[in-house]
Amino acid sequence: MASRLCLLLLILCSLNVAQCGLRVYNVYARGIRPDPGNNNGDGYVRMSCGPVSTTTHVVFNTPNPNWHEELHYYGASPGNYLELRVYDKDVIFDDLLGVCATNIQKGTRKHNCRLSKGGYIYFTYTLS
Repeated sequence: MASRLCLLLLILCSLNVAQCGLRVYNVYARGIRPDPGNNNGDGYVRMSCGPVSTTTHVVFNTPNPNWHEELHYYGASPGNYLELRVYDKDVIFDDLLGVCATNIQKGTRKHNCRLSKGGYIYFTYTLS
């Protein structure tokens, strides 16, 4: 069933009937700085593009998390706004460490941003 859906999406994309193919992957951060009570941080990312939003798993106890997850959105168009918000997971209230946003373009692009609380987030996206 899933392979039939993929085939249908590929056909629609090739006919220019539907918008297609945003893939966000290779998401990682370096040097994130959580609140003073949590030295290494428990990071996760909330990724949004258009009406689609997803949250990665939490990577515990590291200032250099790697999220081995992907966001797929088949209604994306060039110029759509892609936003990644990096959080530190806490018991009561999760801390926002920073936001990285860009207007997407066709092709494969590597992107990075400095986070407002320190550190950087890196990711790659492909828009077909």
